[in-house]
Amino acid sequence: MALFGRRLRVPAGLRGLLAPDERLLAMAEDGPAAVAATQFGLWLPVGPASVVAEPVGPGSVVVEPVVDQAEPASAAPGWRRIGWEHVVKATWGEDGLQVIEGVLDDAGVVTDLPALTLRLAEPRNLPAVVKTRVEASIARWEQVRVPGGTGRVVARRRTGMDGLLWTARLDSGTPDSDTARAALLDYLDRVARQTSDQPIPS
Repeated sequence: MALFGRRLRVPAGLRGLLAPDERLLAMAEDGPAAVAATQFGLWLPVGPASVVAEPVGPGSVVVEPVVDQAEPASAAPGWRRIGWEHVVKATWGEDGLQVIEGVLDDAGVVTDLPALTLRLAEPRNLPAVVKTRVEASIARWEQVRVPGGTGRVVARRRTGMDGLLWTARLDSGTPDSDTARAALLDYLDRVARQTSDQPIPS
């Protein structure tokens, strides 16, 4: 893969994890680790080149890839992929690339995981690709009133899969109550049925 006239070398450990039809769209390097974007999602380093969380403020942590000193210096790090449909928010700023991943509970409500800030020494075009892919995964969203505040239902596209993934999420500041969840899930079910796409737990 060549970007800006320079051919990038995909780490062997990551290359082995890519699906047969998975294409690398962008990659940022940071020491022994790499962060990569494909049509399916965002690959983050884990494992021997692990991440260290460091609180920097309410609801935020900083993660930096570091080499486990017990491992050989040449040991390849591992990666995990976050599907674009599970990225709630991604922003690029002076502190780096901040990514918020959402997880669906059994009821179908998304809960945000702590924000991850990736300080990339060579970001290249990764932030732009991440922004484009996250926005493209959102087919529709609506903000609705629920007891105690507001929430939103979001229909997400999934690369290589038919149909939409409908999710519900309480907005920041809205108390997480049974009544708020019930109202949100009732609206989610109705709007998904209107479009013939049933809410799909991930």
